[in-house]
Amino acid sequence: MRTSGIRMCIVGAGSSYTPELIDGILQHAPEELPVSHISLVDINRRRLDVMAGWAKRALRHSGREITIESGSDLKKMLDGCNFVITQIRVGGMQARYLDESIPLKYGVLGQETTGPGGMFKALRTIPPMLEIARTVERVAPKAFILNYTNPSGIVTEAVRTQTRAKFLGLCSGIPRMQEKLPGKLAGRFRNVTSYCVGLNHLGFIHRILSGRSDVTKEAIDYLASSAAEGGGENADMAQMKLAQLLNAIPIGYVQYYIYRSKKVREEKAQRKTRAQLIMEIEKDIFREAADRAVYTKPAGLKKRGGGGYAGITFNFMKAIHFNLGEKLACSVLNAGCVDGIPADAAVEVVCRVDRHGARPLPVGEIPLAFRGLVQGVKAYETLTVRAALTGEKKYVKQALLSHPLVGDLDIAEPLAEEMCKAHRLRMK
Repeated sequence: MRTSGIRMCIVGAGSSYTPELIDGILQHAPEELPVSHISLVDINRRRLDVMAGWAKRALRHSGREITIESGSDLKKMLDGCNFVITQIRVGGMQARYLDESIPLKYGVLGQETTGPGGMFKALRTIPPMLEIARTVERVAPKAFILNYTNPSGIVTEAVRTQTRAKFLGLCSGIPRMQEKLPGKLAGRFRNVTSYCVGLNHLGFIHRILSGRSDVTKEAIDYLASSAAEGGGENADMAQMKLAQLLNAIPIGYVQYYIYRSKKVREEKAQRKTRAQLIMEIEKDIFREAADRAVYTKPAGLKKRGGGGYAGITFNFMKAIHFNLGEKLACSVLNAGCVDGIPADAAVEVVCRVDRHGARPLPVGEIPLAFRGLVQGVKAYETLTVRAALTGEKKYVKQALLSHPLVGDLDIAEPLAEEMCKAHRLRMK
């Protein structure tokens, strides 16, 4: 068991999510999460200075003996690091606005990580993420990179196939569903564990155990009955209706594939895109974080969304640092875990996590009810990686044709051209 202090580096520390990470560290006892040094890195000095100032105040008021430093020199900040948390957003919220708004003009969902929006986010993000991973490889080769940069699965596939960095793709979606499941099933089942299969933001809890007994169908029926008790339609009922059909509980993002037309109509009806709303929310977050009297987590974070990921991060850090061998869900290369998916393609599955990293547990076949959907989106993801690595526009169009939300050349070609131009991507 390792007992020395943890040195961690947060890349993209100018993010409005940084307070959640710092606050999460302070919620742990030193012996539970023995962080001794935190490096904050960002290329946006203004945002970095605000978040670094807030972090130093929060740490000072906590009484914890943790050294904190900030800067833009990644090599310098990586010295001696055990863990690197990546949370960058290439192009900022303005780029996200384009990702969300342009596809809607073509009758296609505009979303940050799913469909064309997610694809162009990946095209912008993969090159700098490869640069970061290679720098970590050289400067801190023993460090684990815990990635939250979206689209996490696609980024994971690119980095893991192009570098030897110890890289894990994290997301709070499936893990938070798994954490809540035992409590939701407590009225009927005991000793609940669950397993997932799929891709990042296209994952399914497909196996639920009570002790050693497979109770997947019974558990889903119980959850559906519980959701219906309140009467009326709600998100839980819609999710459980779909779960009963698939015999697996889907992550929320699956709605974009199952209710395509409805989701496009809803997005078009919104007065503002999600990116525009977050830009307004972030003004309040940064205004509060810049106040020298403030050392608690900014209240605006409750409106920001995406919370809970700090806890997931620390579960991985503890499992690796203390060699716990925990079963945790993350994105890794398939390596024969899931049938019908290439070995060098990223999947999101339950892994055994210890000081060696994350080793995927065998899954076997994807259930037939959603196998085609997962395999089709997987083809899109791999083609997106290929487009980012080669800079060839033909792979962009192939990827859009493979994606269930597009699949039409009359849409794929002009959409690809407009988004390449809007993001100033030089593709041949």
